[in-house]
Amino acid sequence: MGFEELLGQVGGFGPFQLRNVVLLALPRMLMPMHFLLPIFLAAVPAHRCALPDTPVNLSHQDTWLEAYLPREPDGSLSSCLRFTYPQALPNTTLGDERQSRGEQQGETSAVPCPQGWEYDHSEFSSTIATEWDLVCERRGLNRAASTFFFAGVLVGAVAFGYLSDRWVPESARWLLTQGHLEEAHRCLLRCARLNGRPVGEDGLSLEELSKVAAAERMVRRPSYLDLFRTPRLRHISLCCMVVWFAVNISYYGLSLDFSGLGLNVYQTQLLFGAVELPSKLLVYISVRHAGRRLTIAGTLLGSALTFGTRLLLSSEMVSWSTALAVIGKGFSEAAFTTTYLFTSELYPTVLRQTGMGLTALVGRLGGSLAPLVALLDGVWLSLPKLTYGGIALLGACTALLLPETRQAQLPETIQDVERKSAPSSLQEEQMPMKQVHN
Repeated sequence: MGFEELLGQVGGFGPFQLRNVVLLALPRMLMPMHFLLPIFLAAVPAHRCALPDTPVNLSHQDTWLEAYLPREPDGSLSSCLRFTYPQALPNTTLGDERQSRGEQQGETSAVPCPQGWEYDHSEFSSTIATEWDLVCERRGLNRAASTFFFAGVLVGAVAFGYLSDRWVPESARWLLTQGHLEEAHRCLLRCARLNGRPVGEDGLSLEELSKVAAAERMVRRPSYLDLFRTPRLRHISLCCMVVWFAVNISYYGLSLDFSGLGLNVYQTQLLFGAVELPSKLLVYISVRHAGRRLTIAGTLLGSALTFGTRLLLSSEMVSWSTALAVIGKGFSEAAFTTTYLFTSELYPTVLRQTGMGLTALVGRLGGSLAPLVALLDGVWLSLPKLTYGGIALLGACTALLLPETRQAQLPETIQDVERKSAPSSLQEEQMPMKQVHN
C-alpha cells in the first residue's frame, strides 16, 4: 500500500483538506499587495528643477517656467534641466540684470538642477523618489529599489522554502518519513473523522503504517540535479524555466510601467485588478477545452501582441493605449495562472515540488529584472516594450515544445516521464506480453 491509497481510506480530498486549502489561501490573498508595493512606494510624481524667486502671482508662473526650463523634443518642459540664466521671451517684460548678464556672457546652455527639484504632491505626499531625489540621472536607483525588493523575495523563497519543510509536524507523510508512526496515526484518524470517514482505531494499524513508512523512506530525497539527469526531464525543465521567466518579466513589466495611459496610479491599478477575475475564468474554460499548452502559448502571445500594438499608437491615442494595457494585463495574469497548473502536471510526483521550486526561482529572477528593463528607454523609447513583448513571444514559442497534459495521467516516477518520449515500438516491448497481444 502506498501513501496515496492510505489517503483514500481517510476520505481523500474532503472537508479536512478543504479547510487546509482555505487557511493557506488567506495569506495568499495578501501577497499581491506586497508584490505591487513598489508601484506606490517608488512612484515618481511630476517634478521640475527648483527655481529661484518663483513668482507668487500664478498668472506669470507659466512665463517664468518657460524662461528657465528648456523644452523636450515632445514640446513639454524639461523635468531634469534648467537654463543657467532665464532666457528672453518675446512679448514679455521678463528680464532683469541676471538675464542681461547671461546674454552678455552667452550662457544659454541647460544644466542639471543645481538646487534640487520641486515635486507635485497632489497624488503622493511622499515616496522614495521625492525623499531621496531618485529622479533624472538617479532614476536608475529608483528602479533598483524595486529590483532589490524582488531579489529579496527570491532569496526568501529559497530560505523559507527550506525551513518550511521542518515546520510541518501536522503532515502525516512527513511524520511517516521521520518514523513517528503514532503521531501520523493520530493525524490520519483526525483527517478521517473530519472527512466523515471514521475508520476506527483498528482501521489503520501501526503495522500497516510501518510498511507505508518504509516505502516512503526508500524514496531518495530529490535534488535539483535530478531535473536534468534524463533527456525528457531536462527538456521539460529547460522549457519551463524559459516560460516562467517570460511570464514573470512580462507580467511585472506591464504592472510596474503604466506611463502614457492617461490615468493616475490608483485608477490604473483598479483596472488592472478588475481584469484579473475574468482572466482566471478564461483560464478555467480554456485549459479544459484547448488544453494547457495552447492556453499558455496563446496568453503569452496575446501579451506580446499588446506590447507590440501599443508601439504603433501615437501619443494622442491614450484611450486605445489604456485599453490595450488592460487587455495585456488580463493575458499576462492568465499566463501566470496557467503556468502553475501546467508545470505541476509536467513533473512526476517524486520531483514535483523540486521542479516547481526551480522554475519559480527562475520566474522570480525575471520579476527582479523587469524594473531594470524600463531603464532601456534611455537608449530608445520603445526598447522596453519591445523587450517585454519579445521575451513573451519567446515564452509562447517555447511553451509549444512542451507535452500536453490535459486528460493525461499524472506521472508518478521519472520512468513514467521518460516512457512518454519513447517510440511506440519500444513502449510495446516494455509492456507485458499479455497486453501487447490484446
